[in-house]
Amino acid sequence: MSGNCRTPRGVTPVIQTIKLNKLRLSPINVRTAPDEQLQIEPMAASIEAKGVLQNLLVTPAKKPRGTFEVFDGGRRWRALSLLAERGTISEAEFDVPVMVLTGDDAELSETSTATNFHQLKMTPAEECRAFQHFIGSTGDIDAVAKRFGVTRRFVEGRLRLAALAEPIFEALSKGEITLDIAKAYASTESHEKQLLVWNSYQTSYVTADTIRRVIANETLKASDPIAILVGETRYREAGGKIDGDLFTDGNDRWVNP
Repeated sequence: MSGNCRTPRGVTPVIQTIKLNKLRLSPINVRTAPDEQLQIEPMAASIEAKGVLQNLLVTPAKKPRGTFEVFDGGRRWRALSLLAERGTISEAEFDVPVMVLTGDDAELSETSTATNFHQLKMTPAEECRAFQHFIGSTGDIDAVAKRFGVTRRFVEGRLRLAALAEPIFEALSKGEITLDIAKAYASTESHEKQLLVWNSYQTSYVTADTIRRVIANETLKASDPIAILVGETRYREAGGKIDGDLFTDGNDRWVNP
């Protein structure tokens, strides 16, 4: 090891691969939230597309002999188990990259806590630029959504945010505005409208709802009676443009009715 990195005191590491059917979740794993909160589906989609990119931390189980307990990497283990249940991979054949550590429960639990505590989630702005890069490389929104275990609408929403007028996206990147505020500006694709509102309200406190209302001031809601009467198809055929709101259901706007 280089620099000041050291193995946790009392813990001996060995890196290897172990068959999935030889692994089980350790009771000292610090992640105890239900599967729906741990977002196992997206993790499974990522592993199916890219494989296991980070070692699980395991320790030899007392019984049965030759098995190991996962004390860090529980989400990855659950995702692998889900793929095995679906028949995507074989528990008996799939090799899982692991680091085998030995130590007492307190030392292993401390290692698990430290590993999770220092994980940094991507910011919304980083997600936006990442999806923009992926789509720019493949052009296939559905394929990218499948690989990351998210919906097409989620990807489209991140792409819309990535395309915000530069001062607004920069403010999101710096944490100067919230994700909700950025979504409100992204309720229109028009940079002109975005910047008109931005230049008027950036120095004062304003809610996301207010931004949406101001942006929508000269538009017709797609659910308004007259819009329903005309119909979206006839409106588009007549050259009308629709600003789709990717973040709020039922809030699409007819821009030039």
